Order: sequence, then structure tokens, then C-alpha cells
Amino acid sequence: MNSKVNPLAKSSVIYIMATIIGQGASFLGMVVFTRMMSKSDYGLYSTYYAYVSVLTVLVGANLYYPINNAYIDFKDRIHEYRKTVLVLSGIVMAAATMVFVGISRVFLKEFSTPLVVCGSIHAYSFFVVSYRVYSANMENDYKKKAWLLILPNTLQFLVSFVFMCILPDMSFTARVIGSTVGVFCCACVSFVEMLCCKGKAVIWKDWKYALAIALPSIVMSLSYMLMQQCDKVMITNYLGNDETAVYSVIYYLGYAMIAIDQAVSEVRHVWVYKRLDENNLQDVRTIQKWYLIVASVIAAGIFMLAPEVIRLIAPRTYWEFEYVVPFVAGACMMILYRFYTEVALFYKKNALLSVCVLVSALVNIGLNTVFIPRIGAVAAAYTTVAAYFLLFVLSAAVVERSIKRLYSYGFFLLFILYIGAACCLYGFIYDNPAIRYPVFGCMLFGMAGYVFRKREEWKKLLRRK
Repeated sequence: MNSKVNPLAKSSVIYIMATIIGQGASFLGMVVFTRMMSKSDYGLYSTYYAYVSVLTVLVGANLYYPINNAYIDFKDRIHEYRKTVLVLSGIVMAAATMVFVGISRVFLKEFSTPLVVCGSIHAYSFFVVSYRVYSANMENDYKKKAWLLILPNTLQFLVSFVFMCILPDMSFTARVIGSTVGVFCCACVSFVEMLCCKGKAVIWKDWKYALAIALPSIVMSLSYMLMQQCDKVMITNYLGNDETAVYSVIYYLGYAMIAIDQAVSEVRHVWVYKRLDENNLQDVRTIQKWYLIVASVIAAGIFMLAPEVIRLIAPRTYWEFEYVVPFVAGACMMILYRFYTEVALFYKKNALLSVCVLVSALVNIGLNTVFIPRIGAVAAAYTTVAAYFLLFVLSAAVVERSIKRLYSYGFFLLFILYIGAACCLYGFIYDNPAIRYPVFGCMLFGMAGYVFRKREEWKKLLRRK
């Protein structure tokens, strides 16, 4: 057996490190901007950023989705394909921006036309970066992808900081412009690099091929974004910008788990797909177990340190420690449903999966409509947990139609019980560090002991191609 760690494991480590650095810039931005901006402006920017996240799906029509297929179907002229579809995305972006401006004048009057245009450019810049990341992933260009995971967040922070120092009385506008410019710089370099490749700029059959794959995925991607971002928009509409600001700051703790999952998800997809193709279900269950163990360790670490981290990153007016439980639970539910959604895509169950995501998103919006006005912003965090758990159940049902008992239900149940117990413990002891640190420290120590005892198992897993 080859004793060397396989390339997929190496790339996972590279992506995790790049994500930590990139998210570190976002973390630093939170520490700085919660002190440079008023609570209302910080909340308004969080709402603006939620809109940008949704617009990212629309301005590029999800045209980065077909790249994985194109590297197989057009491998002899993949750069020409990439170039012509990039031109198509620019046309879509221009048309979408005009539609957004028209809609904003009727329904979103709090955002001016220049701000809507800025948001569209911001969103398209994220699309171009994602387009280049997908390409780098298929080419095994780990260095390029790592830089694209680091630079956008870093430049968003640095340029925003400069603009806000120049325009301290216009903190919201300065941060919007600074964030847009930061991502736009990365997008411009990537756009020019891909556009300068040899080949035609317009190839109708390539456009038709890309749209046939990308357009059906918009419903699924848009539903994902609605699930993740509707909370901030609805809190702003019901309760105001100040509550959105608090929600956004605490949300970042749960997002730390999601960011790490996203960093390695594409690599994990390749690994799982190979095992499914070989019908090697035992290895799939093994990676499930170790993935859940890592998630459990991260969750316990967040619970142990959360109050101190919140005090570090934001002023006292943001210290709402009860938000931590639903955010971490929601992140764990997101990790769970990803196990099944990636397999559903392998079996080409895109339509059924889109329905599952849409139903879960609508349930989330419906629950928010009922509970946010009655309970407050914290209700949005709990309704998201319910929606993610529903998506986990629905996507599992979809996959079970193609392959029975792919994953161990026992591992999932143990993980859910573990997270539930950790959430309850945190709820009782979060304000008492003398108890909180030993309790969660013991949980981490127990996990470390199990990992050490089973070290040969995960070492063998890492060596497999």
C-alpha cells in the first residue's frame, strides 16, 4: 500500500488553510466594522449583503455549474468554451441589472438606483470568482483556487477600511463601495485571464449547452440562498436594522463550521463519487463517521469559546449569547443534508432535489413570518434549524430511492444526540466559564482519545486514492 497521503487529502488541507485565512479577514472585518459603524448601518449592510448573495445566482444564471461537465465533453477546447460562456454571462448580467433597477424602484425604495447597480456588480464579481474557482478545481490548480479563496475576502476588508477612514460619516456607503471594489479587482483579473484565451467569443452551440444545464439549477441555488439569507431580510423588515446587526454578528460563529465544510466539499464530492462508482459503500460510511467527528469537535470548541469570542469581535450591544445554540445547530443540520444532496446530484436527481430545497425554503419563510413578529430575531435562527432538518429528511428520502442505506443512520443519530446534548449544556452554563470550560474541555478530550485510538483507521482512509 502506498504510504503517501493521496492528492485529495492534500488539496483538502490546502483549501481548509486558505478558507481559514480568507475567513480570518472576514473575522477581522467584523471586529473592526462593528466599532466603526453604527449598529443600524451595520445591520443595513448585512441586509444589503444578503441581497447580493441572492443576486449572485441570478446575474450569472448559474453558468459556472456546467463547467464540470464541459471539462469532460469539451476537454480539447475547454478554454474556448470557458471564454464564450463567460461572454454570455456578461450579457446576462447586463440584462439582469436593468431588471433589478426596475424592480427596486417599485419594491425596494430604500435602496437607490446607484446602490442597486453597485450590488449587481458586486454579485457578478462573486460569480466570476466562482466561475474561475470551478475551473481551477477541475484543472487541479490548487494554488489558483487557494488564492481565490483568500483574496476576495481580504480585499473586501482592506478596501472597505480605507474607504471608511476617508468617509467616516458615510460608513454604510463607504463599506458598500469598498467591498464591491475589493471583489471587483479579483474578478477583473480572472475575467481578463479567461477572455484572453484563444478561440471565438460567441459560439451558439456552447451557449445552448451551458444554458441547458445551468437554467434548471437556478431554482435549487436560489432556494438555497433564500434559506440562508431570508432571515436577515425578514428581521430587517419586521424589527429593524439593529436586530439584523446582532443576528449577523452571532451568525458568523455558526458560519465557521459551514465555511470549513464548503472548503472541502468539492474534494469530498470527488472522493464519494469514486466510491459510489466502485460500489464501495464501506468507505463512504467511514468518511461519514470521520466527517461527523470533525464537526463534533468544531461544535464543542465553539460552545466552549463562544461568549469570549463574541465579546472580542463586537461591542457590548451585540452580546446576545442565546443565539449561539441555534446557529451551531443550524450549521450542523446543514452539514447533515449535504451528505445526501451531493449523492442526489451524482444520481442526477436535480429536479427532485430542487423541489426539496424549494419546499424547505418556503417552510423557513413561512415560519419566519409567524414567529419573528411574536418572538423576535432569535426565532429566525430556530426556524432555520427546522428548515435544514426538513431538507436533510427530504434529501435522504430522494437518495434512498436510488441506493438503500448508503449512510449509517446510527452515526447520524449519535451526531444529532451529541449536538443536542451540547446545546442543552451550553444553555445552562454559557454564563459560567468556570464550569463551561471543563465541561466542553472534557468532551474535546474524549473525542481526541477516540481519534487517537482509531488512528490507524483514518490513516488508511487518507492513503486511499
